Amino acid sequence: MRLCGNALTQLVIPAALVDSESTREMLIPGGRLFEQRKATCEGLDKIEGVSYVANKAAFYLFPGIDKDMFDFESAQDFAMKFLHEYHVLVIPGNGFDWDEDLRFRIVMLPEPDVLSKAMNDLRHFLNHHRV
Repeated sequence: MRLCGNALTQLVIPAALVDSESTREMLIPGGRLFEQRKATCEGLDKIEGVSYVANKAAFYLFPGIDKDMFDFESAQDFAMKFLHEYHVLVIPGNGFDWDEDLRFRIVMLPEPDVLSKAMNDLRHFLNHHRV
C-alpha cells in the first residue's frame, strides 16, 4: 500500500505558494511547522544509534538506525515491532524502495507534543532492543 497526500488537500498548494507571508509564519520560531520539526529533531538527537539529515522543506524525515546496535532483522521488522509495542506507526524504508540500510519515515504533521511523545517512545523502544 502506498501512503500519499489526499488529492483534495493538494488543491491548497497553489494558494500556499501565492500567500508567502502566512507560509513564512509557519516556518519561523513559534510557527506550526517550525515547532513540529523542532520537536521531532530534538527527540531524535537524544537517541544513540539514530541518524538523520534535517529537512528544510519536507513534512517528513527519513532517519537511519545503526543496525549493528539493535536486534532488528530489517526496517519492516523494526516498524512492526514499534507499532505493536508502542502503537506508533512509521513507514519502513523498503516502503519507499530503500533497502541499502535500516531506515524509516516519520511524518511531522502531528502537534509538537504528539511528536515529542512519539520520539520519547522511540527512545524507550530502541533501548529495549539494543544488542
